[in-house]
Amino acid sequence: MGISCGSSAPAIATEHPFPQTGLVLLSLEDGSVRSSGSVGTDPVAVTVAEDGAVAYVADSSPGDVYAVKMPGLAVAWKQHVGGAPFGLLLNGGRLLVSLFSQATVVELDPATGQQVAAHRVAQGPAAIAVAADGRVVVATTSGRLSYLDGTSIPAGKGFGVALVGRQIWTADFQRARLVRAGDDHAVDLPLSVSPFWLAPGGANSLLVSAEGAHEDVDPGAVLSFDTATETFATLALPRDPDQVVRSGSRVFVASHGDRHVLSIDGTRTSVWGPGAEAVALAPDVPLKLLVVVVNAGE
Repeated sequence: MGISCGSSAPAIATEHPFPQTGLVLLSLEDGSVRSSGSVGTDPVAVTVAEDGAVAYVADSSPGDVYAVKMPGLAVAWKQHVGGAPFGLLLNGGRLLVSLFSQATVVELDPATGQQVAAHRVAQGPAAIAVAADGRVVVATTSGRLSYLDGTSIPAGKGFGVALVGRQIWTADFQRARLVRAGDDHAVDLPLSVSPFWLAPGGANSLLVSAEGAHEDVDPGAVLSFDTATETFATLALPRDPDQVVRSGSRVFVASHGDRHVLSIDGTRTSVWGPGAEAVALAPDVPLKLLVVVVNAGE
């Protein structure tokens, strides 16, 4: 069941000369551009420390992870991990990084970047989350949700994972469906799109960003899925939406194909950062910033 969204004028009227690859900082209050800087050559993911002082960036092709000081964007450290780093998660005093091409999750010291542990997981590890029991789980393209102790349970063959209530939901990219991990319960998407990123949306809600058939040309979709009633609402139809995340009352979407960030607040949708080829997002609540990863070649 879809809903239509109202629109408003873009928060920023003109495009800014953003870097080809790096970070853009937008105000969480109104989307105004605060600063930007080049980081890496193929950045694909970002997460922010709880105090907002550091952002961690996964640079896929070179196989590096960066720690970047906020809001000045100076690099604190750079660590080579190899294996096409994808998912990032700060948990238990460690920075967890999934290595997509090495079937491994590594643990780094957030202060220094030094590797302190490594865990073998199923093939194609991507997004990382924490289960209701406190254990870390990672989505994989092999159709297993991996725990760091080496065990796994059935899940969708895809990149996304999110905890809603006590349920873990995963994305089956090719079959256009959501799969509840463990019992293999599946729900088909209402549109012919491929679910890529998942995120908690509050209460029983799961946020889904999904690609169209031709990634940069056909419309994708941003959906809200009610896990209690198993019904969908359509929030937006951007081209090549990558990460979706909720912060406060707003849902933010990295709309890579449209070269901007979407801010969705109820029925009000605004364009933030026009010209920014956004692929990933992380709210920096203490500094009232939205950290946006841009990647022109993604």
